[in-house]
Amino acid sequence: MLPDLYYTIGSSFRIIISVIGIAFCVIIIVIAVTHQQCRNVINLLGCNTCVAVSFYLINAIVTSIYSFREDWAFYAPQCVFRGYCLTAGLAVIGYSYSIQAICRLFFAVFYKHKHLQTYRTHWIMIIIQWFIGLLVPVVPFFIKDSYELEKESRACRLTSHTPAGSLYGTITIYVAPLSAVVIVYGIIFYRVRQSTRRIWAIAPTVIRLPANNNVAAPNMK
Repeated sequence: MLPDLYYTIGSSFRIIISVIGIAFCVIIIVIAVTHQQCRNVINLLGCNTCVAVSFYLINAIVTSIYSFREDWAFYAPQCVFRGYCLTAGLAVIGYSYSIQAICRLFFAVFYKHKHLQTYRTHWIMIIIQWFIGLLVPVVPFFIKDSYELEKESRACRLTSHTPAGSLYGTITIYVAPLSAVVIVYGIIFYRVRQSTRRIWAIAPTVIRLPANNNVAAPNMK
C-alpha cells in the first residue's frame, strides 16, 4: 500500500488541474454567449463539449475530495453513484466529439440540405448525445462488481477487475465514439478529394495567344 502522502499529492494535483479546466470551459462559454459573432451552431457544439468536460471535472473533484477522508475505504451506494458519474462524464465527452464530426459532415458534404444546418437539428443531436452518454453507464449496474472501490486510486469507478464490464465500457465509451469520428472524417476527406478532382477535370483550358510584335498600335504613323 502506498503512503497517504502519495494520494494526498495526487488528489491535490487532480483538483488543481480540474479547477483550471473548468475555468477555461467557463471562459469559452461566456465568450460564445456574450459575443454576437460567435453565436453559431459550430460554437454551440463547442460549448456543449465544454459543458461535458466540466461535468466530468466536477465529478473528478468530488472523487478527489473523498479520497482525503479517513473513511475513503467505506463502500457505499454513494461511492457507486460517483463511479457512474465519472463514467458518464467520459461518455458524454466522447459522444460530443462525435456530433461535432457529424456537424462538419453536414456542412462539408450535405451542404445543400439546409435543414441539417439549423439550430433545431443540432439541439436534437445534443439531446441524443447526452441521453446516450448518461444511459450507456447504466448497463454495468447489471454486471456484477463492475462499479467498485479501487484501493489503488481510492475511487469508485468502472473497474478493470471485471472483464465483462471493462470490455463493455471500453467499447461503448471509447471505441464507439472514436470510430464514429474516424469514419465521418474519412467520408469528408473522400468527398472533398472527389470534388477537387472533378473541379480539375472541368477546369477550362487557358488558351495562350501567340505574341505579335508587328501589330500596329492605333494612330501609329
